[in-house]
Amino acid sequence: MMYFKLYNNRVSVCHANLWNRDGTTNPGWKVTAEMVMELGPAGMSSDESEVDAKTKKTTYRVRKRPWRSSACKDRLLIIDADRNVTNSVGGARAGNPPRERVRGSNMTVSERAPKVGCPKNYYSKTWVSNLGSERMFDALEMKEYKDLGEVHSG
Repeated sequence: MMYFKLYNNRVSVCHANLWNRDGTTNPGWKVTAEMVMELGPAGMSSDESEVDAKTKKTTYRVRKRPWRSSACKDRLLIIDADRNVTNSVGGARAGNPPRERVRGSNMTVSERAPKVGCPKNYYSKTWVSNLGSERMFDALEMKEYKDLGEVHSG
């Protein structure tokens, strides 16, 4: 399943950015790594592949995870933008190239259940407000709000 690989890649990017040059911990990347680990593989988006009939190139369309907050989504995009895809001399890294994942306004919604037990601010307020019952709300087992601080892609 692709979201396990995506999860592992995102954890790796966070850990690669965890330390500042002076040896101190970067607090923004530390809380970002914690966020990814709290979301776990179940909190990652999946994708569906499309093969272009002319070029035979495969493109992967990201499926929406409507339960995730925009704060989490934005942080995941920063992680993805920071992924190192070049080697030390600027060429492509060895191995298979990363998937080309496309986001767009016509994204389909993932059918996988939301991750249970995340901090309140990891869930979309709109999505939570549209839950059908108190029982569904309680089943999320939301934890206290967790400050995500700031992180910048480098």
